[in-house]
Order: sequence, then C-alpha cells, then structure tokens
Amino acid sequence: MLENGENNLLEYQILKEMKDANTPLGAGFLRETLESEGIGISEAGIGRALRQLRKLGYLERKGFQGHVITESGLVKYAELEEMRKINESLKILMNQAGPLKGYSLAEVLIARRALEREAAYQAALNATDGDIKRLEDIIRQQVTDDVRKDDDYANLSTSFHSELINISRVPILKHLYEFVGISIQWQKYFIGTFNRLYDKPLKVSHEKVLNAIKKHDPEEAARLMGEHLSYVFDSENNIYYK
Repeated sequence: MLENGENNLLEYQILKEMKDANTPLGAGFLRETLESEGIGISEAGIGRALRQLRKLGYLERKGFQGHVITESGLVKYAELEEMRKINESLKILMNQAGPLKGYSLAEVLIARRALEREAAYQAALNATDGDIKRLEDIIRQQVTDDVRKDDDYANLSTSFHSELINISRVPILKHLYEFVGISIQWQKYFIGTFNRLYDKPLKVSHEKVLNAIKKHDPEEAARLMGEHLSYVFDSENNIYYK
C-alpha cells in the first residue's frame, strides 16, 4: 500500500502525464511511464488510482482507449504543482544553515505562504476565546489605521501575522517564520503591492481568516490564508516563480 506522500506523488504524476498527452492514456502505458520516473507500481495499482481520480472528477474515461484529464483535473494538477514548489522551497529552508543568500524573493514568498497556511490551520484548531479577542483587537485597529502612514499599518499587519503564528502553538513554525525574516520593511512591500492591485483594504482578507478561525474550521482558515498571501505576492511584474 502506498503512503500518503507516495499517493500524492502518484496522483501528481498521473495528472501530469494526462495533461501533457494529446490522446487518452491507459493503465499499461502509465505504468511504463511512471516506472521510468522511478515510481514502481503494478498495472492493477494504476487502475485503482485511475478509478479514484475518475470518481473525484479529475479524469474522464473514453471507452477502451483510456482516460483524459478534465477541467477539474487541470485545476487539481495546478494545485499539486504549486504544492510541489512549496515543498521544495521548504526543504531549502530546513537545510539552510546561514542567511537566505542566493535564493530569489519568490522562493522566500512561497515558503512564507506555506508556513502561514499551516499556522492558520493550527490556529483554527487551537485558538481560545482570548486568542480570538487579540486578533479582533488588531483588526479593529486596522480599521482606523487605513488612512494613516504605511509604517503604522505595516506594524499592525505584522502583529496580525505574528499573533497567528503564536496562536498555532507550534514552536517550529515561529522559528521558521523568524528565519525567513518577515520584517516591517517586508510588510510595507506586501501592502504596497496589494494596494496597487486591489481596491479593498488588506484588513478584509485578515477578517476572512479570522472568521474561519472563530468557526474553528482549519481547512477554510488555511485556504483563506493561502488566498490572502497569493493576492499580496502576485505583483504586476509577475514576481511569483521568477
């Protein structure tokens, strides 16, 4: 039986082959292709995986010809590809002994999003009434600070994200967060980028994350944090992944 990580890799590789193919693919062809990629699995195992992906709506069967990827499958592949890049960046962070020299801004941003998605997930599980009140107080100040200078707003934005890390109650996330170096200067950059691209204040995204934490919905909190940081990181220069 495949472990969870191996299942994710198998799903990713199957969807990748389907995306790149111009014709339907069968289990036999996929087994040979995946074997060349270092993934050893029987044709029966491939068949089970195909059935599961079809059940999830990611693949569609074309008679005896094989399977093709659906629109939902393309969306899922894009998500898995993004997570693959995030995991690679986190490996770099975990193995990096000194300052983050030699790595692009995009790599650091990807790592930050991964860390904060997990922090939001854990915060939704662990937040107490007192924790939630502290986050509410920070956001309440952001409402009045929208018209103030960027330094004030950046301080409050940093406070929100730092408090979320604390509420997660996972010490290593705090250490990694500090290692990445989320400073006030960084927050000013993120806020400036966000304000150039979107009409709504940054606090609106913070409120959405907070509401998911208040409902103790970890999946929604993580999704909204990822969405929030994706908006902030996606500048008009397409800095992401460069």
